Amino acid sequence: MTNPFDVKYIEGISQQTIGTLDCGPFVAAYAEYLSDGLQVPNNGLDARLLSKRYAALLWKYGEAKVQKSYASDIKNP
Repeated sequence: MTNPFDVKYIEGISQQTIGTLDCGPFVAAYAEYLSDGLQVPNNGLDARLLSKRYAALLWKYGEAKVQKSYASDIKNP
């Protein structure tokens, strides 16, 4: 039986910049690439650009949600 705690190091994959503590956009982009069945780029991901992209997507989602009229009995949705 193999050891389940063996660590495998993989070269040439995109990694977060050293010293950057905000890994949210990086993880979201990584998950997006994988869920779309795409190869994660190995030349690095720009965390600031990803933050701006996801902020814009959330803003767009919020605007679309405001435009839809819906009824709810919940006082604080």
